[in-house]
Amino acid sequence: VPPVAHMAVPVDDESALILPDLMDLVVDPAAGVLFAAADQHAWTDLEPRTDEAWQAVTDAAAQLGQTSKTLADPALARGRADWLQWADAMREGAATAAAAARRHDPRSLFAAGAQVRASCQACHARYATQVAEPVALGVRR
Repeated sequence: VPPVAHMAVPVDDESALILPDLMDLVVDPAAGVLFAAADQHAWTDLEPRTDEAWQAVTDAAAQLGQTSKTLADPALARGRADWLQWADAMREGAATAAAAARRHDPRSLFAAGAQVRASCQACHARYATQVAEPVALGVRR
């Protein structure tokens, strides 16, 4: 399992973050690491086998947990309860996945990965056509 690059997405008064960019630069790489390790076949084929590989999964899950907080930002959530519910499910699943990876527990990792995947799929099913909107996050004028 390759390590996840920790990427900081700069946002200042002059720039806006486009949600697909957040997905492409942060969520997709981290989710790819987590989902590969948490796949139902991972117990035999893709299960992390080294401390470094387990650490990469831990880091990926932590990145997803942090990103879920960004997704819950009022500028993105805009009062949508379902959006917030899925961001919370992503955060909870990611925290559980990180704990499972720290324990080197593939069965718990599989269950946590399934929770993260379900939250992603539900949100994408509802909002995928709306995610190209520019959103300024963390901007204080």
